[in-house]
Amino acid sequence: MRNFRLIDKYQLALWVFLVPFAVFGQGVRLGLSVSPQLSWMKSDMGIVESQGVKMGFNFGLQSDFFFAERYSFSTGLLINNTGGKLRYSDTLNFKTSDGQYKFDPGAEVDYKIQYIDVPLAFRMESNKIGYFVYYAQFGVTNHFRVGATADISAADGAVQQTLNGYGCKDEVGFFTMGYHIGSGINYYFSKNTAITVGFLYTNGFLDASRNTDTDFEDNLSVRSLMLKFGILF
Repeated sequence: MRNFRLIDKYQLALWVFLVPFAVFGQGVRLGLSVSPQLSWMKSDMGIVESQGVKMGFNFGLQSDFFFAERYSFSTGLLINNTGGKLRYSDTLNFKTSDGQYKFDPGAEVDYKIQYIDVPLAFRMESNKIGYFVYYAQFGVTNHFRVGATADISAADGAVQQTLNGYGCKDEVGFFTMGYHIGSGINYYFSKNTAITVGFLYTNGFLDASRNTDTDFEDNLSVRSLMLKFGILF
């Protein structure tokens, strides 16, 4: 993992956060959502291997700022419980809230990360067909870390301590970002109130890691596929 330049990420987050509010909207729609998801982590180095998907969820508020009848900027404030499991083929130096640990090659780390998410998306909707409206959206999601723990299993046969639930904020960056794309359907059971169901795929493109004490540097991304349920007002 590598030590990234946080100042660049903060500037990028501020820029994309302000863009939607620079547009004069024609209306605002609010909503609540809860989304079970499958998440995983991917490194750009072969010595760090992804070990499958992890079940998680996010929930929170959604706001759509319309600048035309069927087009809007969508944002929100969400709590995202995500993570992934990685296997390190090289010696692993890992810093926790209790100290520094060293693991032989073959150690597996199960990351459990909690982010506050601020998505920013362009959203397109169809005309109403009966009670239904179909939508598609694409944009970016800003992830701000609020918590991170890890379970670490030593390589098979190695006589080493196994760590469970140790804090690892020093290994996970405070801010990262990913692009997302999704689609779904809104069912209007009254004039302005609807139930919404959709899919959303997110792929991180900024390094999510932070580690200054390692013999190698990698770019670690967090990815997810979620099933989104919500209600719009």
